[in-house]
Formats: sequence, structure tokens, C-alpha cells
Amino acid sequence: MHTNILICGAGIIGLTLARELRTRGVEGITLLEAEPEIGLHSSGRNSGVLHSGIYYAPESIRAKTCGEGARLMAEYCKDKRLPYDKNGKVIVARQERDVPAMEALFSKAVANGAVVRIIDEKELAEIEPLARTAGGRAIYSPNTAVVDPKAVLRTLTTELTGTGKVNILMSTRFERVERMTAHTSRGPISFKFFINAAGPNSDTVAHAFNLGREYALIPFKGIYHQFVSENAAKVRGNIYPVPDCVTPFWVCILHAA
Repeated sequence: MHTNILICGAGIIGLTLARELRTRGVEGITLLEAEPEIGLHSSGRNSGVLHSGIYYAPESIRAKTCGEGARLMAEYCKDKRLPYDKNGKVIVARQERDVPAMEALFSKAVANGAVVRIIDEKELAEIEPLARTAGGRAIYSPNTAVVDPKAVLRTLTTELTGTGKVNILMSTRFERVERMTAHTSRGPISFKFFINAAGPNSDTVAHAFNLGREYALIPFKGIYHQFVSENAAKVRGNIYPVPDCVTPFWVCILHAA
């Protein structure tokens, strides 16, 4: 089998790259997906929260692309009539010692151009009646939204396969590469260009090309909770704690049921 562009991984990155290539008129695109279904890993098993760039270092690529990515995803969901809920987010201090970190986080958010403001306990109670914060202040991000990750993946997949120009090979594992040929569980596939979008396995794929051998991907798991009780309707958006500087991405998210 031969293809022009071979993309390893059919998660949100691989699918989005394929879509962008198609908009530029590129043909002969093949995606490899090791699983029998789309979205069985991080692309389909996440909170669906579209962040606004609050947490990242100012002027970093991540900070710049976070806000723009959220805007583009919002446009895509609205265009395709996919679930999109701009329900906002509050960031609270769990204890007094979190207050300086909250102030630093707010300054970082402002530097990144995120729409945020400091609110007091009274306004916090109006926005999220069940939320509490130490120090009497919290951060409010009104533009934070939530989408349905699996709905986005399904729509992207249907859109791409419907062009007749994109081939997605399910249950097809990348095994090794020899020159311009990828050996997969389905057999060899020669290519002109190869894109590594293998998510948690991207380091292994890179190593097969003798690239990035000094690096290894260290995955982490974010935890979020859904509030289910007779008071669930009182939770209107997302409630986050100020991140721990030691483990900054170990964040709890609270969604209304």
C-alpha cells in the first residue's frame, strides 16, 4: 500500500491535521489507529473543557495556542451544531496558603489575554452557590466552555471519510519503519510524508525514526468529579482549585450533573 501522507494516530490531533491538509487541497491521506474505535484514549476520555490560557507561561506557544484553539473549536462546534456550553469557571483557594498562588495565577492569566476577573465571596455565591474559597477571593473565567469530545471526534471522522480522499485504518498498529515504509499490523505502507500524532505512544514512534531518544513521555492522569445529588442543579459551571505548584495539572473539575 502507498500513501502520500501517513498520520500515525487518529485522535483529535491526527484528525484535525488531516482536516487542515484537506482544506489545503492535499490528497492521499491515510491515518493509522491502533484501536478498533476512535476516541478510546485521551482524545475521547477527557472533560471537554476549552481552557482560555490561564495556566501557561506568558508568551509561551502553549499560552498563545490555547486561547486560539478554544476559539476555533467553538466555531467548529457551532458550525456543526455540536454540544457547546459556555458555562464559565471559578478557581477557588482551598486554604489560606493558596491565596498567593491565586494572585500569581491571575497575573499570568491577564498577561495571556484571558478574560478573567477577581470576585469576592458574595459574587462567588451568585455564580456558584455551593463553592467556597479561602481568603475571600476567587478567579472567574466567564468564557470557559465545555464540548463533547466524542461528538467532535465522530463528526471529524465522518467529515474526513466523506471526502473520499482520506483513509482511516482502524485496528492498525505501527510497528517499525524502514526508510520510507512503515510496517504495521496490517502490512507495509510506503509514504512520502509521515506525521507522528500517536499521543501517549508518540515517543515510541519517534524512537523508531531514531529521533528524540533522549526523551520519554511521562503521562499523567487528571481527575474530575461530577456532582450528583439533589443540589446538583446549583452547580452551574466548573469549579477548580488553585493548582498545586508541585503537581500543577492535577486538577479537580466539578461539573453539574
